[in-house]
Order: sequence, then structure tokens, then C-alpha cells
Amino acid sequence: MTSIQQVRLLIPDSGDPPMFSDEELQFLLSEHGNNPKLAAAAALDIVAGDPRRVSSYSRGGVSATYTTAADLRARAQQLREEARGGIVVGTIQRPDFWE
Repeated sequence: MTSIQQVRLLIPDSGDPPMFSDEELQFLLSEHGNNPKLAAAAALDIVAGDPRRVSSYSRGGVSATYTTAADLRARAQQLREEARGGIVVGTIQRPDFWE
């Protein structure tokens, strides 16, 4: 399965005609390090940002006509977490610890 096909599967974008062209998905892949999950998350953000697409979002055998922009953004966030392993790295500072 190609990277573009993986992105289509994750969105899902299996309708005829597809929601995104191959060139658009290739651009999203190149912008996100060729990571299909990050590219799919970006595509879902695009759909969530277009009210016309949100109200009629339905592809292939999957119907999500009642999907809200918040639902799409939540799915995009889930894909980002999966792509990055779901671990957030940061620094915790405690002024009372081993001073």
C-alpha cells in the first residue's frame, strides 16, 4: 500500500471522486515527513475547517453526515498521538527537590 493510499484509508477518502487529489495528499505527506498518520491528521483539519465539507462528510461505505468539526479535530489529534507514540516530553521543575 502506498503512502497516499494509507492516508486515504485513515481519512477515509474512498469516494468517487475522492475528496483530495493525489497531488494534495502528496503535498501533505511531504509537509509532514512522509508520515501517513500526520498527513491524514492535516487532511482532517482541512475538512474540519470547511463548513461545507463537515456538513456533508461521507465517503465510501462510511457515512459521517453528523460529524462535527470537533469530532474531526479529535480524530486528527488521535492520529498525531499515534504517529508520535502518545508521549509528551517536557521538563518538570521542583524548587524543593535536591537543592
